[in-house]
Amino acid sequence: MRSIVRCRITVCAVTDLLKRLAAAPGVYRGRGDGLESGPFVARIKVTSVVRGNAITLDYEAVSDSKGLQHVEHTILTASEAGRLELHVTCLELPGVTRFVESQPGVFNAYEGPMPAKIIMTMPSDGVLTYGWWWSRDEADPREQSRAEVRRTG
Repeated sequence: MRSIVRCRITVCAVTDLLKRLAAAPGVYRGRGDGLESGPFVARIKVTSVVRGNAITLDYEAVSDSKGLQHVEHTILTASEAGRLELHVTCLELPGVTRFVESQPGVFNAYEGPMPAKIIMTMPSDGVLTYGWWWSRDEADPREQSRAEVRRTG
């Protein structure tokens, strides 16, 4: 009985981000910046699907100097083992890349062309941060772009 209780507590803690986003769908808008991206305006549409068992994130980044510089469609869901995963498709990556949560809000690329991770947080209700980290060599990933957006609709 004791191990069942521990498992339930662990799964609840692991899926907290999923539950919070599923409860706060809508369009989030804000600004971002980073080494690779430079300043940009971000728009992320959060949609709850399958009764909150997954959410989709449709992310666009636009800047005056580069125009539309990032388009991404991502699914956040829990795996069979209860760990959160991001399934990401975007212009910069071939196909779909799976990122697995290694600690709360930190998703490491399971496989991909370069070391990468995504850090996503909800520091308060209606606020979402979304950061891309990567390295073009074997070095540890560094933050390349980060958006902070607020729910507007």
